[in-house]
Order: sequence, then C-alpha cells, then structure tokens
Amino acid sequence: MKYRLRAQALDEPQLIAYDRILRRYGSSCYPQAVNEESDHWRIPIGVYVQSSVIDEKTEKEKIFNLNFQNVGEVLVRKSTRKIMKATSLGTLGKNITEKRASVRRIVEQDLIKILGEKELQIRFGQLRFAFAGLQPIYRTVTRLLLEDYPTYNDLLNIGNHYLEQVDLLIEIGYAEYTDQEPRKLVATNKMKELYWKEKNVDKTIDAIFGLVLSEYYYDLQKGRRIAQFIPYVRASTAYYGDAIQFGRLISIKEHRLKESIREYYKGAPAPPRLKYAYPTLIRELVNAQILEYDNEYITGRTDIFERLLESRSKLPLSEGQFSFFG
Repeated sequence: MKYRLRAQALDEPQLIAYDRILRRYGSSCYPQAVNEESDHWRIPIGVYVQSSVIDEKTEKEKIFNLNFQNVGEVLVRKSTRKIMKATSLGTLGKNITEKRASVRRIVEQDLIKILGEKELQIRFGQLRFAFAGLQPIYRTVTRLLLEDYPTYNDLLNIGNHYLEQVDLLIEIGYAEYTDQEPRKLVATNKMKELYWKEKNVDKTIDAIFGLVLSEYYYDLQKGRRIAQFIPYVRASTAYYGDAIQFGRLISIKEHRLKESIREYYKGAPAPPRLKYAYPTLIRELVNAQILEYDNEYITGRTDIFERLLESRSKLPLSEGQFSFFG
C-alpha cells in the first residue's frame, strides 16, 4: 500500500513567520496578527511564560501562564515570501525579561501606594534598617510636634541631604517655612490634625512615613540615593505578587519567600545588603504589620490583599490549573 504525504506550502506570511518562530524560539512563542507594510509583512511575536505559585500549608500549587506580546518580530518580504529580518534570540530573551519586570512594577507600585494609606496603620518605625535612612524626617517631625522650630540656616548647616528630606515634608503639606526672618520650619495644620487624631508621636511619624514613601519611594530610591527600603519592598511585593496571582492569601515558609524574591526580581539590580538575615527582615515586616505569621508559615493581611486585588486585572495572566505536591 502506498501513502502520499501532502505538505502545505508556506505561502502565507503568518505561516512563514510561525515556521521561523518554531525553529528559532520554541513552541512557547507564537505569531500575532499580521501588519502589512509597503513591501513586507510585519508579524509581532508573543510568548507564554509558565509559572507557578505554591501554598505550602495546603500543599496546593497553581500553574498559570503569563502572556507577553510584542517581545519580537519577523519581517517577511512580499515579493519572495522570504524572511527579511527576525529578532535575535538574545534580544527576545531581554524583551521577555523586561516584560516580566513590567508585571513586577505593577504590583510593586500599587503595593507602595496602598501601604501609605493611614487607615492600615503600618508601623514603618519597626523597619529598623530602612528607618535609619529616613532619620532627617523622623527628627524633624519630632521637633515640630514638640514645637521646637529650626531655622532654615540650622537645617542648611546640617547638610543638603537633611534639607532634601525636609523638602518632602513640605511637598506633602505637613511642614512649611514662616515668612518672617529668620525663616523657621513649622508644622502645618495637617500635621497638627494628624497628631491630634493619633494622640501619639510614633504613630504620627509612621503615618507621615507612609505618605512620603507612597509618593516618593522611587525618588528616594534613585535620585536621593536612599535605598534602605528596597529589601522590605521586594519581600512584600514578592509575597503579595504571588498571592494575587494565586487568587487568595497563601501561607509559605521562609525559604519559599526567599525563592520568590529571587524569581520575582530576576535581572533587577541587587539591593543594599542587609546587616542581618531573612528571619529578622521577616520579623520586622510582621512587626510593621505588613506581613503576618501563621504558626510556622508567613502570610499576609487580608485588608492589604483585598486592596491589591484590582492589580490582578492588569496582569497578562492566563488561568492555570491546581495540583497537589505533597
């Protein structure tokens, strides 16, 4: 018995591009809609990146795909039906890394904004390593609440780094200079009202720290070279990022959180080295009421998680399946 095998000719631009994609990039990549140019077709490349999140307490794993589009392109000449140009494998990999970073930024930016909400009463003063980098704000707010008003020249003599943080208090409307000479820095009614509401200096400072960080975290991190908060932000983002992808709060152990941080921030610049180990970092995040302990596990706060759920709709998630790994 004889068999005849018929192969479809690669004469459609999307089929030509798909053949190149399979050969060069692998089956996780796919051609997107064809864009017609004057003498060629432009076919963008999309990719599915598989990932998973584990809840160690329930021994449940959720597998899902991140669908990244426009990570590369294939150009097909119309006259010859041949490949004119295609994104290199190295460039494609870099583009995928940038797409993953964009997902991280969505969660990170939303989380920072949420942590600045006064209603959550985050105790930023418990983040000891980070707290050291914002001593000018702490000292200035303490002085103003005690009605000890420094002059502009007093602050200038301490140094520009001190004045830069004082300026942040002015920008958020909690401090201002008097018009009379010598110009003095005084508390605004906003700061006084916050203090009357909190009835506690430390709680007032925590609330102001939250407002400063939610508005100026990236400025503090880059332009002002204050990076002590980065390890705390990364640990919090890695936990809540996994939780919103999972769809609910998860309970994990310290080693799993460390792995999540490395995976979530793969390719990002290394943060400042902590002066202590992860157990202390996690304990401070718990003391600050950003994370919580669930016996031997680490978990999150329901009210923070619920505020972050809106971020899930911004992520290019393709729902996966559950599996048990125990």
